Amino acid sequence: MLIGKFKTNHPFLFILLFVISILLWLDSFMGYESITVDYENYAPFYTILVGFVNEYRFLSVLLSFLIMLAQAFMFNRVIANKNLVDRNSFLPALLFIVLMSSNPEFAGLHPVWLANFFLIITLDKIFDVFREDDVFLEVFNVGLFISLASLFYMPALGFILLIISALIIYFLVNMRGIMASVIGFVFPYIFLMLYYYWFDKPLNNLWSLFYFEGFSVLQGNWRLTTYDWIMLSVMGLVGLVAFFRIYLGGLRDKPIRIRKRFQVLLAYLLIALVSWLMAGDMVSLHLGVVLLPLAAILAGFFQESKSRFWNEMLFSIILVMIIAGKLSLL
Repeated sequence: MLIGKFKTNHPFLFILLFVISILLWLDSFMGYESITVDYENYAPFYTILVGFVNEYRFLSVLLSFLIMLAQAFMFNRVIANKNLVDRNSFLPALLFIVLMSSNPEFAGLHPVWLANFFLIITLDKIFDVFREDDVFLEVFNVGLFISLASLFYMPALGFILLIISALIIYFLVNMRGIMASVIGFVFPYIFLMLYYYWFDKPLNNLWSLFYFEGFSVLQGNWRLTTYDWIMLSVMGLVGLVAFFRIYLGGLRDKPIRIRKRFQVLLAYLLIALVSWLMAGDMVSLHLGVVLLPLAAILAGFFQESKSRFWNEMLFSIILVMIIAGKLSLL
């Protein structure tokens, strides 16, 4: 029933999305006192910002909840405006909210929430590369936004590979494109190093951040709970169903620009999975980066699927699994 409703553009869907969000975050609001956010040795911009709210745990949970809602509507606009779903569809927002509410550890102002703002904008800019006259300006912007995301969450550095992947997908690989992306990427770091130099801060502090958060490959805590295994298994199976439906048949009749945008989403998902190795002790939080492209792919799958029964069945399995997991932790 929910999938069918969210394929439309009814005004009450805004209210329904808010109600669903509240219900899925009720456990976090009730147990806010047990939620802590560690910000030692994390990315420089995040460390500055989170120091303000870390003392106020309810505020930290509330801000992460409001950020999720804002990102859901940003994400919906990007996916719908680029014709990956119908323009009047709210499926991307629904899938984003449900998936990003799946992990209780997402409650709190974690760096992934802040990085996702820039990664959503990055996705929007990459989609625009296909139809822009000044392609290299957009490529520069993509590099810039990925760099800004990494200043809040260092493992986002891995998404520099997304620029190269997009250039290959759009047949735009050349030295100018690569240089534009590199210049955009290093630009914020040049100003950051100037700041460290101007205020006599040792650059060793910055390099240590790269090690502790950006390049701590395979050094994180990879122990998963039973709920984590069940959640990842269910989402993985539903994701495989969506992959086979979209990429092994569903794209054949689509315009070339739509096919390439779905290919970018697949590259995004694969890079997000690979960059999990860079997550260090934030292994569970990195799931928030992986779920972003997965939500877009699932939205496209549910939009294209004409089987109302299977749409509602698969979505209900995800929803029941999330609710059962939250109840088991109370």
